[in-house]
Amino acid sequence: MMRWIQYCLFILMLPVLTACDSFWNNRLELKSVNQPAMETLVQEQNWVLVDVRDSDWYNGWPSGNDSQGGHIPGARNFDLAWIAADPGHIQNLMTSKGILPENHIVVYGRDKQDAQVLAQWLVAEQGFKEEQIRVFEDGFSTWLASGGEPDKLPGYERLVTPEWLDRQIQSTPDLTVLDVSWGKGARYVVEHIPGALHVDTASIESEPLWNIEESERLESVLLRLGITRNTPVVVYSDDMTAAARVLFVLQYAGVKDVRLLNGGLEAWIGSGFPVERGITPASPVKRFGSRIPVEPDILVDTVAVERNLNSEKEYLISIRSWKEYMGVTSGYQYIKTAGRIPGALWGRAGSETYRMEDYLNPDNTLREFKDLEGYWQPYGIKKKDSITFYCGTGWRASLAWFAASLMSYDHVAVYDGGWMEWSSDASRPVDAG
Repeated sequence: MMRWIQYCLFILMLPVLTACDSFWNNRLELKSVNQPAMETLVQEQNWVLVDVRDSDWYNGWPSGNDSQGGHIPGARNFDLAWIAADPGHIQNLMTSKGILPENHIVVYGRDKQDAQVLAQWLVAEQGFKEEQIRVFEDGFSTWLASGGEPDKLPGYERLVTPEWLDRQIQSTPDLTVLDVSWGKGARYVVEHIPGALHVDTASIESEPLWNIEESERLESVLLRLGITRNTPVVVYSDDMTAAARVLFVLQYAGVKDVRLLNGGLEAWIGSGFPVERGITPASPVKRFGSRIPVEPDILVDTVAVERNLNSEKEYLISIRSWKEYMGVTSGYQYIKTAGRIPGALWGRAGSETYRMEDYLNPDNTLREFKDLEGYWQPYGIKKKDSITFYCGTGWRASLAWFAASLMSYDHVAVYDGGWMEWSSDASRPVDAG
């Protein structure tokens, strides 16, 4: 449903958003290719294969009558609905995927119409040459039915869709849905997913460094929410980094089944599902079921970072803007020192401290895993390596950590203290420039 609503909105908005009539008046039926020709172009001539379907379908969730989801191997994801987004974000997406005028492109989608629309847009609005674009009109469903074996995000089932969540709410009585934000939840009171409980991020973090609460305090928060180790939990927010932060804490504590709603509240509402007002009361429990934390290894403290500063076996990745990484700004009014931890690699984040367009699509869903791996792999990082992500206080790093865990990286952690704790001691070394 979400994909169809987005497509309809795009069709309605595009005549207004385009600055000229060329897109509509000069639409060309761009040359199509069959499956063998498509495979030859992609595999032997290195044409860029572009999947214009919803990112959830690309990740692995099945759509319509398809037996399974995923994408044609090698395809990059550029949802048709995103072409109405901010031009800067669009350019960021296209560059990271190799969708550039100097390259040759093969486009496919749900059907011929979707693929043709994106192909025509590339020619009319992005300066691509007609002869450099082909359309695989049969699309994913026909390719799948012919015996194709799709690629998938390994952990896609933990990055859930609104449709999946709606079914679980109806069928799983003990499911707990958490609506996350900082503060008392003003937006939550106005609109939230029916039955969701509000979580103030301040309840799981402690001042002055905003590190995760001590185990006893953390356990009391979970018990008040009615969460045990065996409670299935879905977390969402209108800020994906806030939701990822709480998801990280839940996994660290030991909740066995915790998932993230891809796209957050925006995706839920955009899919046509209802919201409710007011406050949903929790049903507290008395025992969590194990000693917290059950997964301490996913959290790294300052002592461990200092110990591993010169280690060739440990990768420390900064999930901060370029200006933060280079020491032009600390990124926060309450952090005085600018710079980075010595040896830290830049894992990208966004153009500013509170933006994450390098990790999020224009619709607030997680960017495709090939984009994200493209930030880390130039450093020679392998899935078996030990990787620690850090940012300012843990939110952005938690989203990168979750993405890496979905991609089956074996040893990923978050430096909880981040730049705020590291820079709080003037005796610690700092790199800049």
